[in-house]
Amino acid sequence: MSLYTTAKNSRFLLNHYLSQSLNYLSEQAAMTLFSLRNVNVGSSQTVFNPNGSPIADRVEMTMRVSSIGTNTIDLRFFYDPHNWAFPPDLIIQGMSAKLSPSDIGLDHTWNYEDPSNLGKVLTKISRLNQHDERQRVATFENERIQVEYSCLQDREEMDCHLIPGSDGPTKVLFAVPFFVSYSEHGKAKEIKAVAKIQFLVSSLVPNGVAAAKSKIETLSPLSHRELLNDAPEIGIREPITTYIDRITKRVADHFAKEERAHQLKIELVEMLASHFKTNLLEYDTINHTYAAFMFTVPVERLRPESYPTAIATFYMPDNFPDEYPKLTLSAVVTPTTAYASLPPPETIPIVRYSPRWGAERILTELWEQLWDEIPQFHSKVTKQATGTALSP
Repeated sequence: MSLYTTAKNSRFLLNHYLSQSLNYLSEQAAMTLFSLRNVNVGSSQTVFNPNGSPIADRVEMTMRVSSIGTNTIDLRFFYDPHNWAFPPDLIIQGMSAKLSPSDIGLDHTWNYEDPSNLGKVLTKISRLNQHDERQRVATFENERIQVEYSCLQDREEMDCHLIPGSDGPTKVLFAVPFFVSYSEHGKAKEIKAVAKIQFLVSSLVPNGVAAAKSKIETLSPLSHRELLNDAPEIGIREPITTYIDRITKRVADHFAKEERAHQLKIELVEMLASHFKTNLLEYDTINHTYAAFMFTVPVERLRPESYPTAIATFYMPDNFPDEYPKLTLSAVVTPTTAYASLPPPETIPIVRYSPRWGAERILTELWEQLWDEIPQFHSKVTKQATGTALSP
């Protein structure tokens, strides 16, 4: 327990375990419904480091207990600088509920080596502070609100808030965290998000709501944040649980489609490489973005050494299979005895393609088109090269 670090923007030194707790709290801030501001460390200046620097043993902060409410409370934690294994004392201002140390984990269950210990205390305070607000919403005389609450009340992190309207409708707010499981590039992932719902309750709509608004916020990193940030609004008659299921399916379906597309791209490139392995020049074995082949098309009236030949390169676009593969044809050698520069590769539009096809059907259609395109391309290159060679 003799390890100390310099506190950020402070002349005090932090005990190793307190430093861990504050760092963990900062890293996990986006995953909580409560928020903190004015976090400061202080020192009673009763214990000093050997070099004379005072050791921080006090943490003060202001906490907004909910992401939808406006209530804030002030917290002051006092640690024992002589023995950091003891849980800190706590003074709370701005909270009407009476708490005991055991209610929030500041008792024998305190583990000073656990970096998440301070975060756990704040989470419990946030939930306990929501108790009275939950009761107000639960007893609000509106059938729709009571049904919504009864479906959500068992969710530990659910927040709700009631704002009576003095000259207008009453606002009832819900913040409901939920998880979305999906697969990305073959790896199982899970994100946490929160659905924030606002209902307007008016006497003009008995036992219903006059209007509904919604917003989805991500609490975890997500590669396609627009899936949640741009999510559709909740329907005025749509239950919150149904809405969350719809949003969850929206995200899961997107990544399922991406995963199918990713697997189809791998399957198609690998099938091309395997089916035409004797013609293969190179292909991307990691990201499966391209494959290059040298094809020769036999023509009855020509000798084998004169058969049309070309290098065909397939490029797989990022949004494959919604966008068809790109195909270019390049000359192998200029078909003339005189020197002539090779013409640039020619992009060949894909004639027959559907994103609903499997890899085998796509390969078949590509090869049938190549069978016709290569002789035409070879003839064009030959004429160009011959003309270049004969020009003075």
